Amino acid sequence: MADILDPQYDSSKFFLASVNVMLQMINELPISDDVELAEILEAQLAASVLIETKKEILAEGWHVNSDKDYEFPQDSNGFIAIPANVLDISSSDGNIIMRNWSLYNKEDKTAIFDEPQSMNVIWDLDFNSLSHPIRNFITIRAARKFQARTVMDTNVYSYSQSDEEDAHIVARRSEGYTGNYNMLASEYGLDNLVMS
Repeated sequence: MADILDPQYDSSKFFLASVNVMLQMINELPISDDVELAEILEAQLAASVLIETKKEILAEGWHVNSDKDYEFPQDSNGFIAIPANVLDISSSDGNIIMRNWSLYNKEDKTAIFDEPQSMNVIWDLDFNSLSHPIRNFITIRAARKFQARTVMDTNVYSYSQSDEEDAHIVARRSEGYTGNYNMLASEYGLDNLVMS
């Protein structure tokens, strides 16, 4: 059994560890805490790319960050505000959309609702709360981007491409375990059914 006091299992440090992987890609020294993260420009840039990449990858919609028919209540004026951690949102019929961080009914041309609305949502999640396969995939893609933007060593960039592809496969495999996808019976299979 793992020693929970071991620093490698401290989930509050996962983000910092990924920033250090990115710094290593450009031959910079690792940082040890959030103070150094706030003070060292390269670390700040790495953190920014890591957050950008996390949102890009999570926006694909994974089992861990997606909800179908999530209910959003209206406020006292009938408006339904969308939280800032929503990456994408849609209604089943495509009629209700997000406009100016509120729900909007395209058919009735109004942002005022009489009742809560059930929406399909893709959420942005905290990096430290993600599973290892997804964190690893995000880290490797972010490291490649960061390296390309700062030093652009084409040898390192092409070498790390296979690492990114491997990490993507592992992350999608993990997604398959948690999503319990089945071509014939799962929601994914039914949504993508091809009729002959």
